[in-house]
Formats: sequence, structure tokens, C-alpha cells
Amino acid sequence: MTNQHLLVSARAAVADAGRLRALVIDESDLTRSVLAGILRQLGLPMVASARRPEEARRMIRSAPQPYDLIVSDFHFRQQGGDAMTGQDLLDELRQARGLPMQTAFIMVTDEARYQHVADALEGALDDYLLKPITAGQFEDRFWLVMERKAAFREVFRAIEAGEYEKAAQQCEVMFAEGQKFRIYAARIGSELYLRLNQLDAAKRMFEALLAHKAVPWARLGLARIELSTADSATACRTLETLLVENPGYADAYDVYGRALLEEMKLEAAVEVFAKAVQITPGNITRLQKLGSLELFLGRPEAAVQHLGAALTLGGQSRTLDYQGVVALAIACVDREALETCERAGRFLEEAAGRHPDSQRVRRLRLSSEVALALARRRFDAARAGLVAMAAELNEPEFSFEMAGNLLQLLVRCAPHCPLPDCNIWVRRVAERFCISRPRTRLLELAAAPMPPIEDMLREAAGKINEASREAMTHLVSKQHGRTLQALVELAERSLNARIINLARATLEHHGHHLAAEDASRLGRRIEALHEVYTDAGRRLVERRS
Repeated sequence: MTNQHLLVSARAAVADAGRLRALVIDESDLTRSVLAGILRQLGLPMVASARRPEEARRMIRSAPQPYDLIVSDFHFRQQGGDAMTGQDLLDELRQARGLPMQTAFIMVTDEARYQHVADALEGALDDYLLKPITAGQFEDRFWLVMERKAAFREVFRAIEAGEYEKAAQQCEVMFAEGQKFRIYAARIGSELYLRLNQLDAAKRMFEALLAHKAVPWARLGLARIELSTADSATACRTLETLLVENPGYADAYDVYGRALLEEMKLEAAVEVFAKAVQITPGNITRLQKLGSLELFLGRPEAAVQHLGAALTLGGQSRTLDYQGVVALAIACVDREALETCERAGRFLEEAAGRHPDSQRVRRLRLSSEVALALARRRFDAARAGLVAMAAELNEPEFSFEMAGNLLQLLVRCAPHCPLPDCNIWVRRVAERFCISRPRTRLLELAAAPMPPIEDMLREAAGKINEASREAMTHLVSKQHGRTLQALVELAERSLNARIINLARATLEHHGHHLAAEDASRLGRRIEALHEVYTDAGRRLVERRS
């Protein structure tokens, strides 16, 4: 196909947008000027430029409409606290879903860093160029990207319209028909199926692709599905093999770490997350994930290092999770790092000002205020903050992360001042939030600095589990009504998501043994709980602010 034909095809692909918009990111004034000049000669009327990824992040976030093309250097000199690479920017945009699928991303690198960029090709990178760049090479890659954009015009339109299943099905057809960009079609389609939680469809595409070609991200996709279906042991084996063959594949370390957490191998998970950070040291999400787990494992110095770096890098980023800032404040109590603790507190105070209606931000700010009071050794203020936190333990919006914060702060405050209701709070946390072995273990680690509190938590968790098992024993004698009544009462008392889901499943399987009126009445009680107290039904908890 000639460049003229590609130009016609590319123009057709963007007919609705009216014009192409590009962003060039490079520290060199000369390189930015040359690349912008080439793009304008190729017919792009809107070419913006940025010196560093941090500046580019702000431009992408505030752009009135998404860029059609982003061209970024891979390596940037460290500047103050900024240490982002082009890969870090790409990862951040992907993790925050701040990069539309129709935006093409081309990375520029030198030979020494080629392997990093080659690994990046496995995750949403469209192409790469090796330095020194010639105008001819750049044009060839540009037209290839534009040809692909044209081929996926209808897919991207469906995505923009929110018709994700239609877009995924279009991609699957393109793959099955063996079209030129079938690998790209498989990547987009399988990702859409995963977002839709259509795991069988995603698995079908991954397996078909692997039968055609050994593609690392397809194997990673299968591991993600195995993890989603609670087969963490198989996921671990898949990922171990994948990483032996692709040791620089950072995304695989993310999923492997999650699988190890499910397997209760926390120390190994830390090592895996640390490897991902080593590969992408400017990745905010990975820094926070590693630092938060280090805090649970009693490594405050490492936690402050990684969580502090995330705050420095991500103060203006949407990928910075405010919970990670709270974890930093708590770690600072152990390290007696008052200045950093104050910095975390100021950040959350400013966040609360930006999000005055966010209950999550309000609660996280309260957590940081308790941490700061402890760091300043103002124990009466810390106790008052803990009382305020615990008063909301039964609220639908009070989440697992807040339960962890409450425990971590409680065990740091209790040695310095009396907390009369401490035992009540700990038992309530256990009743409501010990819903799985990994989560129970994390809460135990949160309480570990005070072994009596940890023991109390473990005992309360055991009692709630025993109560649910006792309720289920009535099924043996076919006392279906008694079983369901006991489960519903336990769910209402504990607000435990696992018990709520157990009651729901039991009603679904055995409700036909009850009178229709009784089954309907119990069903309404269960659904009222499920709507607000489980991960599947909760609409009120804000995971991002």
C-alpha cells in the first residue's frame, strides 16, 4: 500500500475528529523540533511538545480532547524528585485508564535500553524507534500506525459509544479472519472482554492467539483469568514460567505478586513487587503497592522510602492512591519522621478541600490526622480521632482499608493512653472484615505490634467462621428454614460480605424448600445487605477520588 493510500485511509479514520493531535515528549529542544516538523509535514495541524513526562502528564490530563499520537523518549535525566521514564508515563496512563485505546504511543530509545522498550511492547505500546531517528523511518512507522487506526475505526467508535461488547466482538472477528492486524485485534478484544468480566470469551481469544503465536501478554491474560477464578496456584505456575522467559516483563510481576498474596506468601510477594519497582522505579502504583505491604510486614523504613517516593512523583497524578499516603503517615510514626508525616497530612488536607463531598477522602484525612497526632505525641488527640473512626465501623462506606488503618493506629496509640472500647472495636473489625484468609492475615499483621490485640482479632475471626459453619450444619437434617434464618441473622449482625454472599447462595440453592412468602422475606433482607456491604453490590465506596 502506498503512502498516498495510507494517507487517505488515515484521514478517513479521523474524519469524525476533524483533525489529528500529537504530543512529542523529549528533553532535547532539537529532537522535539525535528519530530514536530516531520509530523507537520505529514499533515498534522496540532503538534504539542513537552520536555518531561511530568509535564506531559499534566498536558494529557487537561487536553480538551485525547491526543491521537504520543511520541516519547524512553530515558529522562533525574531532576529533583522526578525520575519518570517514558515507560513509567505509559504505565501510569494505562493503569489509570487515562490513555484511550485509539491513542497511538510510540517510544524512542537507544540501543542500550532496547530491551526495556521491547518488553513495553507487550503492554499497550504501539511501536518503537531506535536512535538515531531518520525522517524516513519515522514516516514508515507513522503510516503503519495510521493504517492500523483506520482498520480499527469502527472498533474505536464502539468503544467511544460505550458499546464494549460490540467492540470486543468486532475484534474477535478481525482476529478469526486473519486480518493484517490480527494480533492487535486480539489485544484490544481480550482486554475488553476482561473489563466486561466475560472471562470465558477472553480465555477463548487468549488461547486462540497462543495457538497461532507465542505472545507473552496472552499468557499473562490467562494467568489473570486463573487468578480471577480463584485458581491462584495455577496462576503462580503460569507466571513463574512466563517470567523465566521474560524477566523484564513488569506487568507479569504485578499479577504474580497478587497471586502470591492469595497464596499467603507475603514475603515472596514483597520480593516480586520489589522487582517490578526495580524495573520501573518511577511507577507510582507499584511504589505504593510495595510500600503498603512493607508497612504490614513491619518494615517502616522501607515503607517510608517507597511510599515517600510515590508521593513525590505522584502528587499531581491520578494514579496516586490516597490510601497509600495514609500508609506513609503511619509508617512515619514508627520512623519518627515528623516532617514527612506532616507532608502527608498536608496533602490529604488539600485533597479533602478538592473533594469536599468524598466520604472516603474525609475518612482517610482523619486517619492521617491520628497518625500526625501520634507522631507529635499528642495522645489525647489521637484517641479522639480513633473514637471518631470507630464510630463509623458499621457504615456501608467504611471499607477494609479503613479497618486496617484503625488497627494500625490503635496498636500505636494503646501503649500511651487508655482506650476503653478497644476490645469492642477489634472484635467488630474481625466480624465484619475477616472475609478471607488473605484479608484476615493482613488484619492480623496490622495488629501484630500488640500480640494481645492480634490474638483477640484471630479469636473473633474464628468465632464468626464457626457461627457460619454451625448454621450450615442444619442442612444435613434438611432444616432449610433454620439454616437460612441463622445465616441471615448472622449476616445482619456481622455485616460480613462472605456471610452475606453465603446466605445469598444458600437461598438460591435451597430457597425452594421454603414457603414462597418466607423465601421472599429472607431474600429481601439478604439483598438489602448485599447492595451495600459486599464488593459486588456496594455503590457507595469510592475506590478513587
